[in-house]
Amino acid sequence: MDQDRSRRNSSEEKENLTPAQSRRKAQNRAAQRAFRERKERHVRDLEAKLNHLTTTTSSLQSDNERLKVLLQRVQTENEILRATASSSPPRHHPPGFVDDPSLLLSAHESKASRSSDDLRVNPSRLSNGLLSTKPSSPKAQDAPSSEMNLLSANATWDLLQSHPLYRLGSVDIGEVCERLKKMARCEGAGPMFDEDGVRKVIEEVGRS
Repeated sequence: MDQDRSRRNSSEEKENLTPAQSRRKAQNRAAQRAFRERKERHVRDLEAKLNHLTTTTSSLQSDNERLKVLLQRVQTENEILRATASSSPPRHHPPGFVDDPSLLLSAHESKASRSSDDLRVNPSRLSNGLLSTKPSSPKAQDAPSSEMNLLSANATWDLLQSHPLYRLGSVDIGEVCERLKKMARCEGAGPMFDEDGVRKVIEEVGRS
């Protein structure tokens, strides 16, 4: 009954409105509808922008973490380069010793034209840096024991990088290189290192 009365009142109002009043009322309704539509569209645009910013932020954070890891790697490699370059042997050393102390020189770069800006990471040259000085005792030339697990220079580098103490940043790379030079075993394929000895060196340096 109340609804019927309301509809009748509305109908009576429409009948009592002048054409100008009806036109203004219609214009007001149209303006309110347009305002609501603009508001809803604005909210949708803001939500889309927020989603885009969230995605972009996540991507930038991932890139930042990746660059941090890369920076740490480069800093470590530079420390290795400085440590091995500082222990470079003189040019008149006896035959049979390595003439190139750099363990990070790119394979395609010649010794005559290399500079500090051209140095790149190349773990395969680790043997050069670690054999740049003569072994401290004849044991470095002895045949390896059958119980030893000998590692190449590349495998030694991989072991160092995968060690928990290295990942924590507790290992002085220069000190490790100096100690490994004294452990090198001269084999036909290049220097070899006892795995247990390498682990011991890493742990001693990392905890010192």
